[in-house]
Amino acid sequence: MRALFSNTISTRKRSRSGVQTLELVIAFPLLLIASLAIVQFAALSAFQATVEAAVAEAAREAAKTINPADAPQAARATFNQAMQVHGLSTSTPKIALAIDQVGAHTVYGDPLLAPSPGSVMMGEVRVSAAVSLQSAPTLNLLKTFGLDFDQRIVEMTHVSGA
Repeated sequence: MRALFSNTISTRKRSRSGVQTLELVIAFPLLLIASLAIVQFAALSAFQATVEAAVAEAAREAAKTINPADAPQAARATFNQAMQVHGLSTSTPKIALAIDQVGAHTVYGDPLLAPSPGSVMMGEVRVSAAVSLQSAPTLNLLKTFGLDFDQRIVEMTHVSGA
């Protein structure tokens, strides 16, 4: 009787190990894709936050300049300094920075990506940036699974006044 009972237990263990393997084969790709997606979107969010902070800081610096003619150069220098975290600047291909003041629209970088002029009031400076993810050192982990981020463009605008 004892031998019959032990054979039944060992048979159940063997059949259960096959089910566990099948569950692993089904679940592992889903877990892998979910993990890669989390890492991918975290990296993109961090990059987008950097661009947003760079544009906001550039607008503040441009608004603080005493001579309005110096505002575009101040905005460009500040933007480039902030984007150095990722090794980027307005001289990098597929990056554009536009500075709008009353009666002036200045563009640095790629003119094809340059944001269109916006309206500003007297004493305000509007800084807009467009950064293609092709030029950004971001991860593209989901490209193998059909989700490609290289064709996306991060655009940010900030307005500051004196």
